This record gives sequence, C-alpha cells and structure tokens, in this order.
Amino acid sequence: MTSAILALPRDLLYFPIWWYTRGFVRFAKAFGNSLRYKWLELGVGVWIKNLFVPMFGVHDISGRLISFFMRLVNIIGRFLYFLLFAVFFFLWFLIKLLAPAFFGVLLFIQIGNFLT
Repeated sequence: MTSAILALPRDLLYFPIWWYTRGFVRFAKAFGNSLRYKWLELGVGVWIKNLFVPMFGVHDISGRLISFFMRLVNIIGRFLYFLLFAVFFFLWFLIKLLAPAFFGVLLFIQIGNFLT
C-alpha cells in the first residue's frame, strides 16, 4: 500500500514523458494495424482484384457489364466506408494524442489561479 502511494507522484511525473515517446510509438503502431485490419476486413483489395471477373460464371456481355458495375459500386462503397473510418479514427488519434497536454495546461492554469 505504501509503495503504491509513494509511486504515484513518480508515475504522474513520468506519464507525459512516456505518453509522448514510447506510448506514442505504441499507439501509432496500433493505429496502423487497425487501419490495415479494417482494409482486410472490408476486402477492398479482393474486390479490386476480381473487378473484371464475371460473377456466377456468366460470360456473355450483359453478365460481364452487370458484374463489372455491381463490383464497381461495391468497391466505391467499401472504399468510402474505409475513408470515413480512417478520418474518424485519425481524429480519435489526435484527440488521444493532444488530450494530456490540453488538460495539463488547464491544470497549470488552475494552479496559477489558485496561487494568486
């Protein structure tokens, strides 16, 4: 119990150093992995690879046109969803990156107001 109480000030002082060095690298890797997994989950690469392959084995011109445009619409929809996910995830990344600094500044302002 006493070691936890004694470690608290040290941890509070070390947190900003960790957050903007090793913590940031760790969080950036997790961010990249999440985007990669979302891309694989949506399967956009597979849809792009099979864009010109006829669906259901229908090889006439109408079957090829229908499958091309259906896949094209599907690729566009999945890609837009991925972009929307990436934008919101990047905003979340920035919020988590800047929140400790923002609240630290607010804390110092409050301490300054308290001391004056």
